[in-house]
Amino acid sequence: MFRSRYLSLTITSVVLAIAVILGCCVLVTPGASSNLDGFSAQNALSHLKVIASEPHSVFDAEAHEKVRLYIKQTLTDMGLTVEEHNWNKEDLDFKGDLAEDGTLDKTKPIPYDVKNLWVTIPGKSETGVLLMAHYDSRGHAARDGEEGGSYGAADDGFGVVTLLEIARLYADADPDKLETSIYICFTDAEETGMFGATLESMQNDIVKNKVNFVINVEARGVRGPAYMFETSKNNGKVIDLYAKADLPMTYSVATAVYSVMTNFTDFTPMLEIGKAGINFSTLDNINYYHVPADNVSNINVNSIQHYGSQIIPVLNEYTSNAAYADINYFKDTQDAVFFNILPGVLVRYSETLAKVLVFVGIAIYATAVVLLAKQGRLNGKRVAVALAIVLATVIGAAVAGFAVSYLTALAVGHKWNLTNLRVTASGIPFALSLAIVLGLALWFCLKKFKKHNNSATEYLVAGAGWNMLFATVTVFALSGTSFLFFWPAFFASVALLVKALTANAVAGHIVYSVTNAFTLLIFVPLIYSLFIAVTTGGLLALTLLLAFALSVVLPSVFLQKDINTVCEIPVSQNS
Repeated sequence: MFRSRYLSLTITSVVLAIAVILGCCVLVTPGASSNLDGFSAQNALSHLKVIASEPHSVFDAEAHEKVRLYIKQTLTDMGLTVEEHNWNKEDLDFKGDLAEDGTLDKTKPIPYDVKNLWVTIPGKSETGVLLMAHYDSRGHAARDGEEGGSYGAADDGFGVVTLLEIARLYADADPDKLETSIYICFTDAEETGMFGATLESMQNDIVKNKVNFVINVEARGVRGPAYMFETSKNNGKVIDLYAKADLPMTYSVATAVYSVMTNFTDFTPMLEIGKAGINFSTLDNINYYHVPADNVSNINVNSIQHYGSQIIPVLNEYTSNAAYADINYFKDTQDAVFFNILPGVLVRYSETLAKVLVFVGIAIYATAVVLLAKQGRLNGKRVAVALAIVLATVIGAAVAGFAVSYLTALAVGHKWNLTNLRVTASGIPFALSLAIVLGLALWFCLKKFKKHNNSATEYLVAGAGWNMLFATVTVFALSGTSFLFFWPAFFASVALLVKALTANAVAGHIVYSVTNAFTLLIFVPLIYSLFIAVTTGGLLALTLLLAFALSVVLPSVFLQKDINTVCEIPVSQNS
C-alpha cells in the first residue's frame, strides 16, 4: 500500500511541477538579436539611446523636435521617402495646455503644432497595413503616482524603434514582390489626447480608404513580454493572421480587462472608424510608467525583440498573400476565443465553436453526475453543501484579495484603484493574497476529504459545476472570457465520467493529470499577466479566478493521491 500511495504522490507532484514550470516559461521573452539579417533589438537599442536621451514631450519643444528630426533622418538614410503631415495649432480645436501643477488644463487650446511622419512602402496593391507608434513622451501627470517628465524609453520608445527596425527590413523590398503595401506612421501628441492619430483617421484618405489592418505598438512597462492586448471587434480573421506570430502572447480576456482601464492609445481612433487590427504593449512594471524612471537604464532590450518576433511574421504573411489586398478581407461576424497554453502555442477557436463546446461539456458533466449518483458514489445533500461551500470560497477569495489590495493602498499612501495602484515591491501583496487563498483552500481539503471516501469526488462535482455554469454564462455574454471556466470544467467532467466508467489506475492518473496540467498551464501565466496589467488593485479579481481554478485542481489532486484505493489496485502483502 505504501509503495502504491508513494507512486501516486510522485506522479501527482511531477505533473503539477512540470505544469507550473511550463506555465512560467510562457512568460519568457526571446534574447535580443544583433543579427541585422532579421529584426535586431540590439540595433533598435542604438536608436533608443538617442530618442530617450532626455524627456521629449510636446511641452519640451526643443527635445521633441530633435526626436522628430532624428526619426526622419534615420528613415531617409534607409532610402525611404518621408512625408510630413503637419497641422498648425491655430487650425485645431484641441484643448490641453500644461497647468502650473503639472496636469493638463483642458480649457486652454494646445500651444503646439501636431507633426506626424509618414512612410509608404508600396506593394502591388495600394491596400495595406498601417503600423503606428507615437514619438512624444509623457510631460504631465494624470493618475495617482504619475510624475510626468518621462524619458519615454518604453512609452513609446519601444514602439518607435520597433517601427524603425521594421522600416529597415522592408526599405529595399521590391514592390513587385509585395502583394500589399505597408504604411508607417510616427504620430505626435498621443500623450495629450491621441491628436496625431485622430487627425490621420479623420483626414488621411489612405487611412480611410486603403488601410484594412492596423498594428499599433505601445508600451506601459519597461520589461517582460510584449502582449497583444487589444483587437478590433469581430476579430476572427484578425486572430487567424496574428496566429502567424512567433512566440505569440495574448488572451482574449485581455480586451475585456482593457475596456475597464482608464487608458486609451492611438489604436482607439482607428477602432472608431471601423479599422481591424491589433495593439501591442509591454505591461511590467507600472511603477516605471509616465515617470522619469522610464529611461534606457531601466528597460530590458529582450522586450523589444519580442515585439519583432511577433510582428515580422505577421507582416511577412500579410505582404506575401494577395488575399489581404481585399479591402474588406477582415470583415467578420464573430470574435475568436484565444489563449496561450505553452510557450509559442496559441489556442484559438470561434465563438460558435465555443458555444458548441459548452453544450458538449454540459452533456459530459450531466452524464458523469448521473452515473456516479446511480452507483451510490454521490450524496445529493453533501453535493449541495459542496456547491454552497465552493461558491462561498470563491466569494471569500475575492474579499481576501480586495482586503490585501486595499490595506496595501493605505500602507503606501495611494488611493485604492482597481487598475492603477502603484506599489513598490508589488509582488509581496500579490504573493500574499495568492498564498492566503491557496493555503486556506488546501487546509480545508486536508480536513474535509478525510471525513468521507467520496468527499473529494463531491467537491470535484461542485467545482466543475460552478465552472461550467460560468462558462455557459460568459460564452454568451462575453465569449472571450469563457475559456477561463470552460476548460477546467470540461476536463474535470471528463475525469468524473472516466471515474464512473472504469476503475483502471492508468486511466485515472491520465484524466486527473490532464485536468490539473491544462488548468495550471492556462492559469499560471494568465494570473501573473493579469496582475501586471491591472496592478495590485485588481487582486480581488485574481484571487477569484484562482479560487475557481483551485475548485477543480485540489479535488483532482486528492483523488489522484488516493488513486491506489479508489481504483482498487492490488498490492502485495509485502508492500
